[in-house]
Amino acid sequence: MNANPYLQQMVETATPIQLIGLLFRRGSELMDDAEAALIARDFERANDALVKAQRIVAELISSLDMEKGGEIAVNLHRLYTFVWERLLHANLRKAVEPLQEAKTIWKDLQSLWEQVEAKSGGE
Repeated sequence: MNANPYLQQMVETATPIQLIGLLFRRGSELMDDAEAALIARDFERANDALVKAQRIVAELISSLDMEKGGEIAVNLHRLYTFVWERLLHANLRKAVEPLQEAKTIWKDLQSLWEQVEAKSGGE
């Protein structure tokens, strides 16, 4: 049973474009939480947030259609992989710097995706 029926309803009725937007937003929340936890030296909370953020990035990597996506898919794969690796390094080293590098790329990708969502009209 999902603890948040509203969220479950939103995910079940979202378009693929909206679902990716949800993943970007949740990834940002998790990275922000991980950064705060690392600064507070709450390594258990940081680990939890970083692992969840890595799962989101892995989901985006696995959703890429490398055949149809061509060069765009290849470039996204590289960027997502960079973010995933920086999250891993942040967790292994318990360091904010690699996380901030990941967040910089992630925020740029999220901004671009928000433009895609706006142009698609949520389709």
